Order: sequence, then structure tokens, then C-alpha cells
Amino acid sequence: MVSSLTHLHILLVEDNLADVIIIKKQFQKLHSLKIDLTHVLTCRDAIFHLKSNFFDVILLDLSLPDSHNLDTVKTIHFYSNDIPILILTGLDDEDMAISSVREGAQDYLIKGEINLDNLQRAIRYAIERKQKLKEIKILNQKLSASNRELENYAHIVSHDLKQPLQTILGSSQLVLHLEKENLKEQSLYLLNLILNSSYAMNQLINTLLSYAQIEKNKEEKEVINCIEIIDNVLDLLTQQIEESEAIIKLNIEESRSPINVTYNPIQLTQIFQNLISNGIKYIPDNCQPEITISIKKSKTELLFSVKDNGIGIKPENHQKIFKMLERIETDKKYDGIGIGLATCKKIIDHNGGKIWVESSLNNGSTFFFTIPIN
Repeated sequence: MVSSLTHLHILLVEDNLADVIIIKKQFQKLHSLKIDLTHVLTCRDAIFHLKSNFFDVILLDLSLPDSHNLDTVKTIHFYSNDIPILILTGLDDEDMAISSVREGAQDYLIKGEINLDNLQRAIRYAIERKQKLKEIKILNQKLSASNRELENYAHIVSHDLKQPLQTILGSSQLVLHLEKENLKEQSLYLLNLILNSSYAMNQLINTLLSYAQIEKNKEEKEVINCIEIIDNVLDLLTQQIEESEAIIKLNIEESRSPINVTYNPIQLTQIFQNLISNGIKYIPDNCQPEITISIKKSKTELLFSVKDNGIGIKPENHQKIFKMLERIETDKKYDGIGIGLATCKKIIDHNGGKIWVESSLNNGSTFFFTIPIN
């Protein structure tokens, strides 16, 4: 059985006494382990014992005098306090047993095929599997707590940095406004350097704040029209589009009729803004940017793509670009610190979607992402 156990407490919930006798006889053959077997006939009696006693495993028949089929496993699972459940089923109920596993049972045994070996093995695996699930649950809870702590820390640090930065920005702008005519060329250069660096730092802090708040804001969803979001993003990027003379094309299957999803509008705006802005920014010299935004709808999801004619990405970097603060080497130096795509991925992952890129060096890139419809 389980190597760390020498004594098992088992709750047998079975109203067919012939099956009870068979199971008891199998346990009597086992001499290496002490078995304390508690037998009850009804779901109600099982709940009574579960409330007052400890058990290592539950052997459960689904057809009881006071409960039937999936209702039985749901009820016992509710009161089991994470005790592993093994379903006892007949040959004609195997599909029901499989459904029971989906509802929280660990495994099932066909009554006519029960022997000492498969009974031992099923109990051992059920206990081990349940223990592993508990360990995974604890690790996930710790990981979630650590992530929340890091996000809160990033939010606090970013927020605290904004106040002195606003003072630097405001003071520099005031000096430039009042003393511009009196400043020497070198002083004017240094003052503009301070301003430009402060603007860049402010943008970085806003990006970090946005990244830290993804988890917090993921539930703030509403029904939004994707076409309107894209139009709003293009308005936000007007200066970048005009300065680069970028060509923007929208390719959707249903003309410009509304395409509605339930999403956080700010987060969807961030996704499109990052992808479109990157497509305009990462472009070879003397090349006019061309961006094509496409939307395809299936029964289960919306598939978005943003295609550009930029510098492209080597296949070995396709995963790397979605990691926080990762920058890939290029012949030309581009502004940015590598948070934008990481932010996109985190938002999309938190909303049950996927994001990926298809690209090769010097052949442009197409970024795809999905939004589940339901």
C-alpha cells in the first residue's frame, strides 16, 4: 500500500451486502497493513461519519437508497474534506463512474473485477494522487501570494517614484518657460536632456504600474466593441502614424459591423496600442510602415492579428520577446525596455487567451492573439 502508512481508516459506502462481503474478504487477505473499515448503507450515514471521524479513503457506491449517480459523489465530495474517493461501479455504469471522476473522485473500480491487487493499487494511487493535488494546491497558493506581494510592491514603488519625478518635470518645464532666452546653449541642451529623460522615466513608471495592476483589473470587464477600441487606439497613435507616414489597414470578415467581447477596455486598448506601435517603430530605415489588423471569428474565440513589414524576429527569439525586460539584439538601437509585449501576454493569459508571433528576420512580423467568446 502507501509506504508511509501502516494503518488505514476506510469508509465503505455500499448498500449491497453481497458487494460488502466481497470487499471485506479482499481486505482480510491483506496481512501487512491494518485496516479499520467503517461500513454504512446510506449517503446520510456517510455524512454523519465524515463530520466526526477521520478516514484515509472513501469507497463509494453511486446508487444508494437516499442518493443516486452524480448527486452521490457531489454530496460526498462536498463533505469529504479532501479525502480521496474511489467509486464502486458495475459494468453498465462505467460512463457514470468516469463522470464521477470529473466531479472530484480519484478513480473507480468495477465491482465484478475487484481483487486484492487492483483494490490495493487503486487505494494507493488514490491516496498518492490526492496528496500530490494537495501539495500542488499549496504551492499554487504560495505562488499566488508571492505574485500579489510582488505586484503590490511594484505598485507602491512606482507610485512613490511618480511624486518626485513630477516635481523634476514641473520645475524643469518652468525653468525652460521662464529662462529659455537667457540660457546658454549648453545649459539649454542639459535642461532638455533632463526633460526628455524625465518623460521617458514617467512612461516607464506608468508601464510598470499598468503591468502591476493587470491582476487587480482583470475582473473589471464590460461588453465592448473591438472596432471602436481599434479606432480609439489609432487616434491615440495619430502623431506616431503621421510622423512615420504609416499605412494602416483593417481587415475583418463582417465589414465594420460591431464585434463585441466582454473584456477590460483599458487592457484591450493596451494590447492593440503595443502591437500597432511596435509595428510602426521596429521598421528598417527608409521604409514606410504598413500595418494590417485582421479579425476572424469562430464559435469559441476571436482571432486577432497585427501584421507589419518591419525588421522581423529570429525564430529563436519568438518566446523571448514576451518575457519581462527582455530585449533582442538588432542592428539598430530602438527605444523601449521590453515591457510592452510582456504586458500583452500577461493580460491575454489572465483572460484565457493566447498570444504568439510568426516572423523571420527582415521579413516582417505577424502577432496573433485570441479572446474566448464566452
